Amino acid sequence: MENQMTGVIEIVREIEIFQLEMEQISGPEKPVSREEFTLLLSGISTCRKLPGVAEHMGYEKLYHCGTEEAAALAREHLEEMYGIHDRKTLEEAMLREFSECEQYEQFRTFWIGAPMFRVEEIRPENRDWFLESKDMAEQFYPLVQERGFYAWDINEKIGLCRKAAACGVISDEEFWELTDPSVRMAQVFYHSWKEYALSCLCGAVYFMRRQKESLADFLKLNMGLIRQLFAEGMAWQRSMWYQPETREWASLFDTSQECLITKKALEEERIGYMYRQEPEEDFSDCGWRFLVGDETEEYVNAPENIVMCSYSDVCNIAPSVRAYFYAEYGTQYVKTREGWAEVQ
Repeated sequence: MENQMTGVIEIVREIEIFQLEMEQISGPEKPVSREEFTLLLSGISTCRKLPGVAEHMGYEKLYHCGTEEAAALAREHLEEMYGIHDRKTLEEAMLREFSECEQYEQFRTFWIGAPMFRVEEIRPENRDWFLESKDMAEQFYPLVQERGFYAWDINEKIGLCRKAAACGVISDEEFWELTDPSVRMAQVFYHSWKEYALSCLCGAVYFMRRQKESLADFLKLNMGLIRQLFAEGMAWQRSMWYQPETREWASLFDTSQECLITKKALEEERIGYMYRQEPEEDFSDCGWRFLVGDETEEYVNAPENIVMCSYSDVCNIAPSVRAYFYAEYGTQYVKTREGWAEVQ
C-alpha cells in the first residue's frame, strides 16, 4: 500500500505540472450547439480506435459505420468487452463500469467528517479495498475538489453510447436520450474544457487502480490524448464550453428528499450558510435549511420568503453541499474562501 501511495503522489505531481501547461492554452472562440457539446464531452473516449470504425468519429454529428460488415465488427467488440447487445445491457454496462464519481462522493462524506456509513459496516473482505481506494482518491482532492471524477464517467458513458449508436445497437434518438443526464451533469460541475480535462485525467488514473502497474502508462496515454484535443485548432481548444439559454437541472440526489431554502438563495442561486435540524413531519423533509447568509431575521421569519425544494436542486446550485447530506442534526456550516467551515 505504501509503495502504491508513493506512486500516486508522484502522479499527482505530474498532473499538477500538466495543469500549469494547460493554463497557457489560448481561449476558444467557436460557440457550440448542445448536440456538438454532447459529442465533445466524449473527447478522450472518441480518440480510441474501435473495430469497424475506420476513421475518427468526429464531433459535429453522430457517426455511423459505413457498411453492415463494419457495424458487425463493432457490435462483436461491444459484446466481447462489455456484454452489450441492446439498450438494456448498454445501460447496465455504463452503471457497472463507470461509477467512479459515486465512489468519490462516498469518500467525500468521510473526508468532511459526515460519513454516510461507518467503515465497520463494510464486509471484512471488502474493507481494506474500500480504505485503499478512499486514500488514493483523497490524493486528487486538492486538484478536483467537488468536481471529483464526474468528467471521466461522462466521457466514457457518452463514448460508449456513441459506439453503440454507430453500429446500430441503439438508435440516434436513444443516444440523445441516454446521454442527456450526463450533459446536464457536466454543466453543473464544470465551466470550461480545462476543468473537465483535469477531472478526466484524475478519474482515468483512479479508474486504473486495480492494475497498479499500469497507472503511470495510463496517465501518459490520456495526457497525450488531452494534448491532442487542446492542440491549436483541435476540438477542445477551438470550442467554447456550452452555455444553454435556459438553465438545465441535473438529477444529483434522490428527488424525494426535500429541504427549505430562502427565496433569495434560490433566485440568486447562491448559498453561504446551511444547517440541519430535526425534519418536519408534514413533507419528505431531510432537515436541511439553506440561506445566502446575509438575510435579516425578519426576512427569514416571513413564511413567504421560505421555499420548499428538492435537495437535488440545491446540489445543482452548490455542488459542494452534496457530501454534507448525512451530517448530524444540529450541525451548521458557513461558506468560506477555503470551503465549508462548521460553526461550533
